[in-house]
Amino acid sequence: MNKLTYLVITLLIIACTTTPFSGNRAFLLTSVETENRQGEEAYREILKKEKEITGSREAKMVEAVGKKIAAVANQPDFNWEFRTILSDTPNAFCLPGGKVAVYTAIFKYAKNEAGLATVMGHEIGHAIARHGGQRMSQSMAANIALAGISAIGLAKMDPNKRGLVMAALGVGVTYGLILPFSRAHETEADEIGLTLMAKAGYDPREAINFWDRFSKAGGKESVEFLSTHPGSEKRRDHLKSLLPKVMPEYEVSSQLGTGANI
Repeated sequence: MNKLTYLVITLLIIACTTTPFSGNRAFLLTSVETENRQGEEAYREILKKEKEITGSREAKMVEAVGKKIAAVANQPDFNWEFRTILSDTPNAFCLPGGKVAVYTAIFKYAKNEAGLATVMGHEIGHAIARHGGQRMSQSMAANIALAGISAIGLAKMDPNKRGLVMAALGVGVTYGLILPFSRAHETEADEIGLTLMAKAGYDPREAINFWDRFSKAGGKESVEFLSTHPGSEKRRDHLKSLLPKVMPEYEVSSQLGTGANI
């Protein structure tokens, strides 16, 4: 066995970890500290360029729902923030470290707190599973030129690498470089999000209603948002299959049901 092969095998062994809630295995070469730092930097940069909404009923609801989910997420390394951004594009994201943003156009599909919890839980699921770190790790493993990506801050990076990191963290659409999460990651985020909303007291059955509404809405923006997500029927079947697992979590929670309407 040559040294390169040995190194690759060693990396594959030591870089595997187990994802909370889903129990799936993940390949990670990046550290939590690095991911959270880059998530913080990316978040600040986004907020400088976007129009943030504060004090509105919807913005207060985003913060309230986010805090309920954060309370059950068991992420001591996260420094949670929940922001509402004015936009005609229905979207949301959660960067590493618990930096959450919800775009106002998603509210008409959410309809209520449980619908909002579906969206936020899904995006938070990406961060908990460290999907951004997984994508950066895959790039690092595939291209040694990106090996320094975890060692430096965003501000000091070459613009091309910087754009790649931003996309890997899950905000590629904002920066014009689309690197969507894989369908496997989307499915895992669905599972984690469903568990989180149930633990937080929101009826997990409402997740099926939200995704049905959103997938049937049509329009260019909705299609783009759903482009890498599982198909509607597969998503519905998967969410239904998870209900027996998460309903006991909901039944021992505060049982908020669908919560207030938006």
